[in-house]
Amino acid sequence: MKEILILTGGCGVGKSTISKKWAKLKKGVVIESDYFRNWIHNKIYDRFSIKEELLIADLSFVSTKEYLKHNMPVAIENVWTPLGLDKLKNNLENEFRNVNIKCVLLKCDLKENHRRDKLRIIENQMKDRVDILNTELSEYKWPEYLNIIDTTKLNIQETLDRILEI
Repeated sequence: MKEILILTGGCGVGKSTISKKWAKLKKGVVIESDYFRNWIHNKIYDRFSIKEELLIADLSFVSTKEYLKHNMPVAIENVWTPLGLDKLKNNLENEFRNVNIKCVLLKCDLKENHRRDKLRIIENQMKDRVDILNTELSEYKWPEYLNIIDTTKLNIQETLDRILEI
């Protein structure tokens, strides 16, 4: 059975770290979809549009499809909205009948989120964006298939173990 882990959540909740650990454990790969955003972001707007997120979902799908052809497990991480997450998941389910897709939203409390943000190198720190992103994510109505894990008091292994239990 093909395995896919789709991670979403704000900055500093562990998406990149966990996706890399999961991929290493599964002998798979990680698709960091925010690189697509950096490549296609429309610089006219302060924020990306829904059209851009749907394009990112398409690019993530095409990349995932290629790895799955080689039977490689794939972790996809990005700050998804429910719309982009649904599109990506539906595309994958429609393409592959024998696939195990785990969708997980990682979160942590704001104090811990800011502490983790300060551990990043200065040019990668999100600062005020931590609060903005957490507010946006908390206002979405997330699909029932999304598993939510609070990483505030969890270490990397404990978070990974929770994902593996899903």
